[in-house]
Amino acid sequence: MAKRLTLPPEERAAHERALARSRKAEERCRRRDAGRPEPAILDKAIADALRSFLSRDDHSLTRPLNPAALLRTVQEHLLLRSVRAEKAGREPVVYDPRQVVGALKERLLTPAWSSRNSIHS
Repeated sequence: MAKRLTLPPEERAAHERALARSRKAEERCRRRDAGRPEPAILDKAIADALRSFLSRDDHSLTRPLNPAALLRTVQEHLLLRSVRAEKAGREPVVYDPRQVVGALKERLLTPAWSSRNSIHS
């Protein structure tokens, strides 16, 4: 029978962090390959789109927002991000419109404290 090796607590914690980083990198790669935006990138695109709407003119804060136009602007900001990445010499992400819509629905239509992100689940 082989002897089982156990790591000291510090090394075990470092090993677990390395495994978590590896899992997250794989998840990001799968999202990228599927053309689905990262949640943080999507949040930035939503904020940029909202900023674009609110800074258009003096009446931006009193005029109602058109949700469909706002979502199209989010998609435009994701495209602009890819263009900037390409100009900077990085490989751009080619977003799949269906994946973007799915990510937007997941991000915007899921209640903040739903069962999928509850601290008690």
